[in-house]
Amino acid sequence: MNALRVLTSPKVWVSIVAVVMVLSLLFCAYLTAIASPTENLKDLPVALVNEDEGGELGGEEVALGDQVVERVTGSDSPADGVVEWTQPNSRKDALEGLGRNEFYGAIVIPKDYTERVSTAASPPELPLAIVNEDEGADMQGEPTRLGEEVVKRITGPDSPAPSFVQWKQLDSRQAALDGISKGEAYAAIVIPKDYSKTLASMSGPPPGSTSGPPPEAEMPEPANLELLSSPAVRPATAGAVEDAFNGIVGGVSGATSERILGGLAEGGGSVPPPAAAVISDPVRGKVSEADVSTEVGPLPKAPKPAEIEILSNPSAGPSASAPVQNISTGIVQGVSQATSERLSKAAGEQGARLTPEVAAVIGDPVRANVTEAEPVGNNSGNGQSPFFLAFLANLAGFGGAAVVFFRVARVADSLASRGMRPSRVGLWTVMILLGGLYTALVAGAEVGVAFGVVGVDHEADLLPVFLFLVLAIAAIMAVVMLLVALFGTAGIGISAIFGVLLGLVSAGGLAPIEALPGFYQAYADWLPLRYINDGLRSLIFFDGRSAAGLGDAFRGFGGYLVGSVVLGYLAAFVRDLFARRKGRKGSGEVAEGSTG
Repeated sequence: MNALRVLTSPKVWVSIVAVVMVLSLLFCAYLTAIASPTENLKDLPVALVNEDEGGELGGEEVALGDQVVERVTGSDSPADGVVEWTQPNSRKDALEGLGRNEFYGAIVIPKDYTERVSTAASPPELPLAIVNEDEGADMQGEPTRLGEEVVKRITGPDSPAPSFVQWKQLDSRQAALDGISKGEAYAAIVIPKDYSKTLASMSGPPPGSTSGPPPEAEMPEPANLELLSSPAVRPATAGAVEDAFNGIVGGVSGATSERILGGLAEGGGSVPPPAAAVISDPVRGKVSEADVSTEVGPLPKAPKPAEIEILSNPSAGPSASAPVQNISTGIVQGVSQATSERLSKAAGEQGARLTPEVAAVIGDPVRANVTEAEPVGNNSGNGQSPFFLAFLANLAGFGGAAVVFFRVARVADSLASRGMRPSRVGLWTVMILLGGLYTALVAGAEVGVAFGVVGVDHEADLLPVFLFLVLAIAAIMAVVMLLVALFGTAGIGISAIFGVLLGLVSAGGLAPIEALPGFYQAYADWLPLRYINDGLRSLIFFDGRSAAGLGDAFRGFGGYLVGSVVLGYLAAFVRDLFARRKGRKGSGEVAEGSTG
């Protein structure tokens, strides 16, 4: 078959191989740009605010917020080389920076950071009530109120009670029950009415009585200190209260035993053998659950973890906000781990018995509180709508330029065949006018579909968005038409490679510009699509604030629009000049080979 002879033509195979080689280079360039965003990540703009007012930890004045800043910005920080830190003076300043799209996110250390951390490290506060109902008794011939001595002993500076017990003295058992019912106390220690009388019976017979051991039935009983516990207290906390109570009882019992034995020695009496066991431990503890008839009121809560606020910026797009949020969260986790080790050491030095609730806080004392500083709506493509609209505008400009240029070229060829030879300057003017009309129509269509039919979220009015798209699409068209005018149909390929394929990578939509290799970051600085993306993001999410990227966008693609139009006129004028010198006054051939 003669058709098969086509396969023997070297031109066919050279063309195929050439296309494959060009595409291979494009594959390499494209995949190199997006394959390793984490490795390429560098200089992400993030704010760090320290509002911590400091406090006391372990008896020392500290400012833990400063330590966090040092850890976050130091050379051993997980963000070293990845984040470019800016330290505004306040959370408000950070929010304003996020509103201008200056930062991809912010970390805020609150005013009470040190206070919250030190609270978690402090021993648990145990609010206990003490009630003295003791009526006193004669002890070795002197009136004595041992209940008052107990109160002074256990609430004084030399108290056997732990230092974290907070005492509240009440007048009666009923007052203690009311305090437990209201949640004002975890428990109450009650010294009974016969406390002194019971202990006095151990100090020997009263003056004038006959000595000798008492009958078996009259052997003394230990005095009791009663602990009324709240039924609402957690088991672990109740255990800590009981431990404190047992320590108090042990201290009071030991001191009372010494006093009784001392009194017996002074009076020349002896300790009856059957009573020796009681006198050696004359005070016992009794634990009872308070019979609270009403619902128990609120009790002191376990300490809450300190929080470091992460201000995220979804309006910057998920490609930028997601890695920043991940980095910030990882930083907070590292700070929490280091703080946990310090708090555990401080709690151990203070000898504090940690309840499970407190231990859980010390195990993870710093949490991340993520706040969306610049949120996006549900119909925003997860923050990607500006990029997609920019890319569609780029395609619209590319396609419109090809249609306008080659359609005008064909009409010019038709006029030339009939002896009418339009100048290249005139044809360039026609192309600009047709391009302006096209951009208005296609920008209106994009705005109508995006915001009217689909309902894409936006902050700025639609008129500024429409005008922005008109100028943006016009800039793309002007660049493409200039390249085609200079290089013919090869200009279409150049525009497709650098404006569409590589532009898709470098515009900051698929990955933050800071995550691209150095070449692509430099390329993005003069890429029209990048400026269109930034401008639309400013309009859609930041209400068209110039500082949020809109001003740079106008300057960026505005320069392309004006420059391309001027260069197009200059190229057309030069070609017309050469044509006239050769005796040709027209330029009917504006297709490839004449205009290209």
